[in-house]
Amino acid sequence: MGKCRNKEEIIIEQCNHCGRKVHFGSGLFVNRVWDFNDIITRIDNGLKFPLGDFVCWECDEKNSDSEY
Repeated sequence: MGKCRNKEEIIIEQCNHCGRKVHFGSGLFVNRVWDFNDIITRIDNGLKFPLGDFVCWECDEKNSDSEY
């Protein structure tokens, strides 16, 4: 494994709403959604797992404003 050159290279493949892993092979990889907020904003928004860089499709669907 190579050295990390900066903090942007560290990606936590976890849903920041429910805490489930969304890495390749987890079954949640394809439909995961990037959360581009920083950790402080995620904490302020009351997320349970603010270190996670993604939202899984189920949590995204639960928190969606639009209905089809």
